[in-house]
Amino acid sequence: MRKIELPEDYAIVLQQVNESGEEDLTTLSETLKYDRPKLAHILQGLRQKGLVYFSQSTYREPLIKLSSKGRRLMSYMWPETGLALG
Repeated sequence: MRKIELPEDYAIVLQQVNESGEEDLTTLSETLKYDRPKLAHILQGLRQKGLVYFSQSTYREPLIKLSSKGRRLMSYMWPETGLALG
């Protein structure tokens, strides 16, 4: 896997999305106690790296999900999460 450098906040967001399977911005902001502008900035960076994507939801906000690249990175960073990805 090509080296991907992530600030700690980015890794925390990835881990939370991985654990939940999908998140909306409001819930993720409340869970992590990050303000929305900071979280939006992190998500934009993760999206540009191809680690997350946004899918349509029946709610007002799109859902944030890990891309296949994001799932591979998570299983590399935290091998114990690989079992949940199956």
